[in-house]
Amino acid sequence: MTRPTTRSPDVILARTRELTTPPLRAATDGLHPSLARVCAYHFGWCDRYGSPRRGAVPSKMVRAATALLAAEAAGGEHREPAAVPGAVAVELLHNFTLLHDDVLDEDKLRRGRPTAWVVFGSGLAVLAGDALTAAAARTLADIGTDAGHRALAILLECFAALCDGEADDLDLSRPTTVEDYLRMSAGKTGSLLAASAAIGATLASGDDRLVGGLRSACLAAALAWQAANDVEDIWGWGDPAVTGKPAFGDLRQRKVTLPVLAAARSGTPAGDEIAALLAATADDPPWDVAHIARLIEKAGGRAYAEQLARDQLITAHRELDRVGIPDPAKSELASLFRLIVTRTF
Repeated sequence: MTRPTTRSPDVILARTRELTTPPLRAATDGLHPSLARVCAYHFGWCDRYGSPRRGAVPSKMVRAATALLAAEAAGGEHREPAAVPGAVAVELLHNFTLLHDDVLDEDKLRRGRPTAWVVFGSGLAVLAGDALTAAAARTLADIGTDAGHRALAILLECFAALCDGEADDLDLSRPTTVEDYLRMSAGKTGSLLAASAAIGATLASGDDRLVGGLRSACLAAALAWQAANDVEDIWGWGDPAVTGKPAFGDLRQRKVTLPVLAAARSGTPAGDEIAALLAATADDPPWDVAHIARLIEKAGGRAYAEQLARDQLITAHRELDRVGIPDPAKSELASLFRLIVTRTF
């Protein structure tokens, strides 16, 4: 039976959680008991003692949803089940990045509660992330088909790109160029969203043209997402107790994200002041983050990042049109892109 209407993003994400949560839990349950508990805590399924947890903030599962929608783009709704292992694999790999990022960035909150490394120690958190990567690869290898092998190759290529992007991100305490920053974003944020679509379409027997078009659309959407997220990580969004992202968070860590970089390169007096602050040593007094945030806005850094987010979102939608993705998959992918970038449907 063909699904007659286009679903809203909240319905898409709820359906994704319904399909992927049981195999995700099975994959993590199969890990070493100590690592399984860390992962279950990280996913929000239990407390630090392993007791089931109610009322947890659910994961958005945007990447898993992208994989399932890409399968529909390749072969209609009946191809969605073929992509479930791919959706599970990309969520496992995504949560590897979250566990490691929290350690590397020394973030103490995720979804309103202590991060895994704070509760269990950095050693177990890192090992748990490594175990999720192995589980992601195993999930695709177990498919045992040519499509499964191609999907696994895409996942491993993505894993390498994620590592490269994270290495670039660790260098962002120093000034760089906008081009370098966008390259980092393509690796750290774009590679996984693009791989999610490519894996979903591949498992649903999509052709190379479709896979390539979906990759291009997702890369543009991911750049828009990163730019919007950079704005949020300075000026805040939502309740910090829930998002775990207090206002001025990136500035407190002296991270040179897109608004900061664009401001410092603006050639304005405010931008010159920011550039001088960036050149200061780590031994200098702490930044007045509220003052720096005002300087960034005055120099046009915030406006630059917000415009880039809008432009890249338009590019993502145009790529979906160009490759000829049928509805409702095209409309649902477009609405999912809008949700992650603008927080609106």
